[in-house]
Amino acid sequence: MLHSIIYSFRLSRVIAASLGLSLVGLTLFAQEISSGVPSPSAQILPNRLSKGDTEEIKKRRIREGTTIVDRAGFFRLDGEGATFVTDDEHEFGALPNLNLERIVRTLKGYDESNSIRWSVNGVITEFNGRNYLLINRAVYKSSVPPPIPEQVVN
Repeated sequence: MLHSIIYSFRLSRVIAASLGLSLVGLTLFAQEISSGVPSPSAQILPNRLSKGDTEEIKKRRIREGTTIVDRAGFFRLDGEGATFVTDDEHEFGALPNLNLERIVRTLKGYDESNSIRWSVNGVITEFNGRNYLLINRAVYKSSVPPPIPEQVVN
């Protein structure tokens, strides 16, 4: 009987200690979220970038889960995949799916893939400090960008 009481007492202390550590972890997590300080996993960047480059990348990164709609830009071929570059110079590695397969097949028929303009819808993801794009829809717009109004002769 005494043995079972001691065992129960020890077990309750272990449970209390585990709960206490869990609460400490949750408190630290809540402080991180409220302070706006990114977690260490959000700060992983390639070693070859200079400090100025990493700061620029952090500023230009878009939050995971953001949906882009009718974003204009072009695709640059990267081996078997592609990178989507928007008109405001955001770069998103395109995640493999059937839409990307169709885009890559189209781009391989042209010498200069960046001359083909697209309107793209998709969802942004993040991995190792870089943004990626899961393409939901890509519409071929033109093979050359429209002229700048100042260049049009009346």
